[in-house]
Parts: sequence; structure tokens; C-alpha cells
Amino acid sequence: MKKTGWIVWLLPLFFLWPGFAWAQGGEQAGGQVGEQAGEQAGEQAGGPVGENYTIEVEGRMWNVKLDSTVKIVESGIGTDVNLVNDLGFEERKNFFEGRLQVKFARKHKFNLEYIPLKWDADKVVTETIQFSGQTYTVGARVQSSLDLKLFKGGYEYDFLAGRFGFLGGTLDVLVANANVQLKAPELALDQREDRTVPIPMIGLAGRVYPIKWVNLTAKASGLPLGSYGYVFDGEASLNINPIKYLGISGGYRYFVISVKYNDNSLDYRLDGPFVGLTLRF
Repeated sequence: MKKTGWIVWLLPLFFLWPGFAWAQGGEQAGGQVGEQAGEQAGEQAGGPVGENYTIEVEGRMWNVKLDSTVKIVESGIGTDVNLVNDLGFEERKNFFEGRLQVKFARKHKFNLEYIPLKWDADKVVTETIQFSGQTYTVGARVQSSLDLKLFKGGYEYDFLAGRFGFLGGTLDVLVANANVQLKAPELALDQREDRTVPIPMIGLAGRVYPIKWVNLTAKASGLPLGSYGYVFDGEASLNINPIKYLGISGGYRYFVISVKYNDNSLDYRLDGPFVGLTLRF
């Protein structure tokens, strides 16, 4: 794993560890008057702004850096193809992301997330490319595209929740739909691969309130696949809540799918900063 990957694995733990202790203190205080009364008492006593809601809607703009290498072999023909260097995809691009959270009770939440990503390129290749049984020779004009849709949904249980934050576990399913096309008119080649893969993920989510209208939030989830690779999604953010029903945020996210199967491989990495706006009801 690259150095960046190690940093993002450890970064959420940096935020979640103090959240464990702080949330535990809030949990003990809130338990004296019951969950609902404890939350109301926390608000009245100067508790965190923005935690008393049923529905939370968030829109984000994510500045993504693409670092991906794909190898698809058919009939023994297939080489590593770097989407940026070999095909000419944009290395940096902005994408919109939508999120929805429904809080059933103080500790129970349902999360939904959707992000569509799309790249297009038109390049005269400087190295021979072999992809899924076909060969694109040096000097050929290759028109390519990647249309990737990520849908993530799941359940969160905050086993610690109090005035100073929360710490919980998550169980999600990530559904990834990828449509890849390579076309070389001069060589009479036109290939398209369309795959949809569901991936279960487990993780942690935590939040700490240094002051009642500012919080630090971190989330990390993934799935180890042994010798086949791994999937990981991690982020950390600073969130400001000027009023109860409105929040603004900024942070950094790292997402990777690294999978190997027989002679095929996919090392797909996205990372970069994001900004967001949150509405609560």
C-alpha cells in the first residue's frame, strides 16, 4: 500500500480515539435522564448544535485525483493500462456527491450516498496497449471513457453517544457500476466493458465537539479480501454549524479498490479535498 494509504487508515483513528472517551462521558450523563431527555438537556446546557434532527441532507463537491491502473486479460492478451498516463484521462476533476441520513433514534441511523463519476479522453497512444484481448498499437488514436457510479447504503449504530460526540459502528453495502469503453477508429476496434459489483463493508464513524458549534468527524470502512486485495473508504472533516439546521464542512477523502483475480487486476484510487453544505430537518 502506498504511503498515502497508511496515512488515511490512521487518520480516522486519530479523531475517533478521543471521541470514544468524550462520548462515554456524555453517555453516562445522558443515561441519568433517559435518551430523549438527555439529548434535550444537552442542548439546553450548551450541548452540540446540529445533533437534534431526523433527516440530514448533504451536498458535496469533491476535487478528485485519479490514480488507476487496470489489466483485463482475454485469450492471453492484456497489459497494465494507466488511465491517466496511457489513455489521457484528467488527473484532477470535480464531482458532485449527494448524501442522506435518517436518524431513527439517538443511536440508530440509516445512511445513503450516491456519487457519479465520468472521464473521457482522446489521445494518440505513445505505447502499445493490450486490453481485453485487443491490441492498440503505438500511434493509434484511442478514444476512451469511464463512467463509474458508486451507491453506498447501510446502518450505523452509535454505541457511545453524548454531549461531546459519538462513536459508532457501520455496516454498509457499496454497489459499484463501471462502464469502460476503448475505441480506435483507424484499427476498427470498439470495446466496452460494463460490470456491477456489490461489496459489503464494515467500519467506524466518530465525532468530537471541541465547542458546541464545531465538530471533527471521521469515518473509515472497508473489506479485506486476503490475497485478492482490499476495499477502503476513509475521510476526515471539520464541520461548522452556525445554526441548528445548517452546516458547512471541509475535509479530505480517500477511496480505493485494489483487486487481483487470475491475470486480471484493478487498482483504482480516488483521493482529494471536499467541501459540503448540510441541511437538517
